[in-house]
Amino acid sequence: MEDQLRDVGNKAIDHATKLGAEEAEIYLLTENHASVKFIGGIFASRSKAVKGFQGTIARIGEPWIKKKGIPIVSSGTKAGVGIRAITNKAIGFSSVSSLEESKILEAVEEAVKIAKIRPPDPNWVSLPDPKTPREKGGIFDRRVAELSADRILEMSANCCVVAGDFDRRIIQAMSMITADSIEFGVVNTKGTEVFDKATVFQVYIGTKGKFRGEEVSGSDFLLSRSLDENVAPIAESASRKTVECFGKKPLPEKHVGTVVFDNESWSQLFSVIFTAGISGYNVQENRSVLKDKIGQQVAKENVSILDDGTLPEGLGTTKMDDEGVPRQKTTIIEKGTLTSFLYDNYAAKRESRESTGNASRSRPPTAPYSNQLLIRPSNLILESGSGSLEGLISEVKKGVLVKGSLIGAGHSNAVTGDFSVTGDNAFRIENGAVAYPLKACTVAGNLYQALSSVVAVGNDPRTFGTVINPSISIDKIVAST
Repeated sequence: MEDQLRDVGNKAIDHATKLGAEEAEIYLLTENHASVKFIGGIFASRSKAVKGFQGTIARIGEPWIKKKGIPIVSSGTKAGVGIRAITNKAIGFSSVSSLEESKILEAVEEAVKIAKIRPPDPNWVSLPDPKTPREKGGIFDRRVAELSADRILEMSANCCVVAGDFDRRIIQAMSMITADSIEFGVVNTKGTEVFDKATVFQVYIGTKGKFRGEEVSGSDFLLSRSLDENVAPIAESASRKTVECFGKKPLPEKHVGTVVFDNESWSQLFSVIFTAGISGYNVQENRSVLKDKIGQQVAKENVSILDDGTLPEGLGTTKMDDEGVPRQKTTIIEKGTLTSFLYDNYAAKRESRESTGNASRSRPPTAPYSNQLLIRPSNLILESGSGSLEGLISEVKKGVLVKGSLIGAGHSNAVTGDFSVTGDNAFRIENGAVAYPLKACTVAGNLYQALSSVVAVGNDPRTFGTVINPSISIDKIVAST
């Protein structure tokens, strides 16, 4: 496939040049996808809610009932090309969902036509010069690439059974398992010809519970470059996170003080707000509060953050970024001091510096080749501290623990850092221990102020897309129910 992508890319480059493009870049991608979403049956018969002869029949048939669900299967291959053509500092972009030569050449013609009618961009310098990428990208697991929809369906159905068997109060389970393998490459008029491939295995389990009229829910997941056939622990964890929420109470009063975020809840704020603030382009456009703060203390000394595109198991690890620049390791905050931003080629050349290898076309659910470039982390890592989640909790006399998904995290203010979110899986902390679960809890603050108010960082890092972070304890956060 690499040879085919290279041949198509070079033909597209030649065509763009003949049409008058001064520079051109071709991004090519193929993706094999297989996923199953399985909505499990209702497990109410185990509560002996059905009496008499019908109840007997229901219990005899229970093993079948638990495996009976609604499967939604999706599989297939997609391929496409994204073209940038530059003429007189004006950039034209076009894409096509095909590797058919005639369609690609038509898309090239469209990109060149757009470039010729657009006004010049005074900040444009040039496409990146060719550089030798890392010898190895991230993990490519052939087992993921070859995983069949039938096997995924079997794993998904079994996850729902495991989730339901964990506790009789679980009334419904849903699992979604996805296997993706991609090959992609970048070819440009400056001589860049680089290619790589990757696999991603994803598991998500969501469960609902009901007891004495109270309904609760919870979930857990796995994101990995490699196949893990033993996904039962994820199903058990999802059910455990559900049943621990029974018996919710309101906070006795508004809380202003320490809030402990588990690794999942913190990742949602961290990935939305901080990734925008460290974009070199956003800094240049005055859309980051970190502007002019290089070399200054912007977080507590126990906070260190880096972006590492060379991490073998990282979801964002590849030989090169989406414009062919080699991935690298970039320190962003070191012991509380801001040391660098992230750059793609365009933003870097505005400051006469080198790209950090952070050009990205990924914006699900759209295909990468249909998107223009943004600056995104590869694997943004909040370095771990020394305490477990339980250890963080044990140091809090009165506080709140927030776990799992946060409602509204995506609507946080990525420029100022302000957030106000709702945690449906939150808990009251009293005297260093979890006292009881809370009713829907509003949590508000400012992420940049929070980084300066970090009490402790946990030692339980977990991968959440292109963000890897542990749990964290932060002071001066507002919580209310």
